[in-house]
Amino acid sequence: MTTSDIGSATPHGTARIRISQAAGSRADIGVATDVGLRHPTNQDFAAVDVDRDGCHVVLVVADGVSSTDGAEDAARTAATTACDYLTAALAQGLPVSDDAVISLFGRAVQRAHQAVVDNPAPEGTGACTLVSAICSVDRILVANVGDTRAYWFPADGAARRLTVDDSVAQAQIDMGMSREEAEAGAGAHAITKWIGARATDLEPRVLSIRPRMPGWVMVCSDGLWNHVPDPTDLAGLVGHYAAAAAPGADGRPDPDAVAAALTEFANAQGGFDNVTVALWRADDVPVRPEASPSSPDAPVE
Repeated sequence: MTTSDIGSATPHGTARIRISQAAGSRADIGVATDVGLRHPTNQDFAAVDVDRDGCHVVLVVADGVSSTDGAEDAARTAATTACDYLTAALAQGLPVSDDAVISLFGRAVQRAHQAVVDNPAPEGTGACTLVSAICSVDRILVANVGDTRAYWFPADGAARRLTVDDSVAQAQIDMGMSREEAEAGAGAHAITKWIGARATDLEPRVLSIRPRMPGWVMVCSDGLWNHVPDPTDLAGLVGHYAAAAAPGADGRPDPDAVAAALTEFANAQGGFDNVTVALWRADDVPVRPEASPSSPDAPVE
């Protein structure tokens, strides 16, 4: 894609995506969205950019809270505001310390929230969840508010979910309930944090990892992961569609084709929700030794 700001009334395809010229010209970035089969409108939004040196990819997905008026506008405003802020901040370099990383994402979330509140839709102020990822061959930084997710799928290694949901189910898991029991309970998928209308807790969960081999970074709305909650299974899907995809401009699997195939998969499972996927194919990550037990990748706190 090369269009800097794609938008239309059409609920399918690229209507809810904004991708910069620089990101759209890259063969290692892909993004797709679809309204699904049960909703009249698409309340997801994806924003994708790269920094001015092309060293860092910024992937952002917001999922509008359908019970709030103006959810579509909230998702668009939050995603584009966070993406723009993070991309601009990278001109000063990627944060090094944990405190600086937390501060960066905290400011991005605050600005996204304020933009939603200050620019309500005609029908009212909406709310949304948000996940942001800053990706490079040296570090992958992610932050989320709500239950939009980020994943790391290494080429040869364990698939990993990088985010922790802000949800009723996760709160029960944190208190000792088994995941199976928590996720089967009434209201399990109700979110406990969000951006926009009536939001009271805007502190994102933040994680930093150092990739140790090539792989894929994926951020997505729950319209995908609800169908495939296990990261290993989701990594298998990405690998399957990557192997089946026609080569992109660089002769490697086309991330746009993989993202589109994942949205089609969600629809084939029933299409109960809007679905949005953004991908970075991390080809040039050098193979590194595993982290020592004394310095594992961990949440930034």
